[in-house]
Amino acid sequence: MPRALSLFLLPRGRTQAPEDILSTLNGASLKELKAYFEEAGDKASLRRLENLSKIVVGLNGRLSSIRGTTKDARLRFSYTFRGKFSYVRGGERRIEEYEIYMEHDVWIRVISGLLIIFDAPNKRIARAIAQLASLRLYGDTTSASPLHLERSHINALEKWVTAKEHEVSGNIIRATFKRAQIGDTVLDEVSIKREGLDITDIYSKVKSSAHEISSITFVTPLLPEIGKRITCKLDSRGGLLIYTPNLREVDIEVVLSKLENVMGFI
Repeated sequence: MPRALSLFLLPRGRTQAPEDILSTLNGASLKELKAYFEEAGDKASLRRLENLSKIVVGLNGRLSSIRGTTKDARLRFSYTFRGKFSYVRGGERRIEEYEIYMEHDVWIRVISGLLIIFDAPNKRIARAIAQLASLRLYGDTTSASPLHLERSHINALEKWVTAKEHEVSGNIIRATFKRAQIGDTVLDEVSIKREGLDITDIYSKVKSSAHEISSITFVTPLLPEIGKRITCKLDSRGGLLIYTPNLREVDIEVVLSKLENVMGFI
């Protein structure tokens, strides 16, 4: 199955050593986040947490330390998730709720400041985890911000993916743009899909006219560390979807290291 990663940026140069991050974040809970918003009188954030409690039972989510490496601190966020499913019985559609214990890996990369949340089923959950980490590490909830896909990131990715010095190059296979001009018409959204999209005229024209690049899907060059090319999608809200199945933890670490370097985070 694809792996869905939520990417946030912490202040560069202000991250602690992995062991210190683990010690600081171990045991941090969403109830702390609620208490912080209550004390600050932040009604809007409290409302968001109240809505989140509909899927995170009792706001019982908490972080626990797993291990530190030379490059990052690795934790786990655990909670009880409440979901719904619908079915038809006797010609009538019914909705039932269920509860399931869930865990998500959370990595904090020391040099780049990337905070990575694995496979969160809801962006609100990922955002709350990032706010909680920010609160414990920096004393506020705003120091972790979703990674925004800049035009410079796209250009750097294109250059890396298509460079001829790789044993096997990659390519851009899909891109989605907002407010792009085609001829005399400005379209709210344009999505283009094709193998080797980066060498087509339409891609260059739409990209240069677009107000925003919503997402880009690409195949990496052959990564010698793992002997594979990896298919990924990056979006402007900090989402990284890795389509290549059966990846090991070390494979994902290689992909993240490449993106950190290519996009200028280290």
